[in-house]
Amino acid sequence: MKILLFGLLFSFISCQSKAKSTNYLLYPLADVQDTMQLSGNKNPKKAFSFPKNVKTILPAMPYRKEGKVYPITVKGKDWYEIYKDTKTNQWKIRKADLKISYGFDECAGVDIMTIHSKHKNSVLFFTPFDGLNQNPITLLEDKSLIPRKEIGFIMNGNNYELSLSGKIYNEEGNPNSETKSFTLSFSSEKVKKYSIAVMSERSDDTPKIIWAGDLNDDGLPDMILDLSEDYESRHIFFFLSDKNDKQKPLKKVGDAWVVFDC
Repeated sequence: MKILLFGLLFSFISCQSKAKSTNYLLYPLADVQDTMQLSGNKNPKKAFSFPKNVKTILPAMPYRKEGKVYPITVKGKDWYEIYKDTKTNQWKIRKADLKISYGFDECAGVDIMTIHSKHKNSVLFFTPFDGLNQNPITLLEDKSLIPRKEIGFIMNGNNYELSLSGKIYNEEGNPNSETKSFTLSFSSEKVKKYSIAVMSERSDDTPKIIWAGDLNDDGLPDMILDLSEDYESRHIFFFLSDKNDKQKPLKKVGDAWVVFDC
């Protein structure tokens, strides 16, 4: 009997210990909303001034020399990157060691430059800003944004929501062609819904949350979104929180765009 009681007590304590170590909980809300709860940073640092002139570039993408988005000021800057560590399965931020290579795109017939990282899962290079945390809190990752299916989450006791509204229609005279036009909005209990991005003339591609969490330790959500126009381009948007702006706290600080069609 003593052995049985001891075993039950040990199991109870073990379960309690595991419960305390879990810092987020994912659960569905009806059929139209996904909700995630995260404890967040209970002691956020002071609010920093919102960063200006943050530069962004994409890893392992062919920048065309004749294109409008060709990065001409890569060298001579400090670059950081956000990536998912394959060993720990955690998202990290580290100073980037850029490897630049040059080549020729046979398909498009143009010279290209490609910027590489030693980290396989690097998703974005960016210039640093005040408050940058090299081990950020991760809230969401790899999650599709679908019209009329809101993404809701709770962070530090506050409810937030991302919603995608718009239309999907066929081009005239071509019943097999599909074009999408969407507006992405952000809101919370304290913030009225407002647009953070407008996506027009989309086709054959689904917008997605690559990563969302807290990058600058202010207790508010930051995001990296894939809002590519089609399957032959890559358009990544980088959003940071501005704790000093009570009406529009989530703002775009930069976007990186590459086209690789023929």
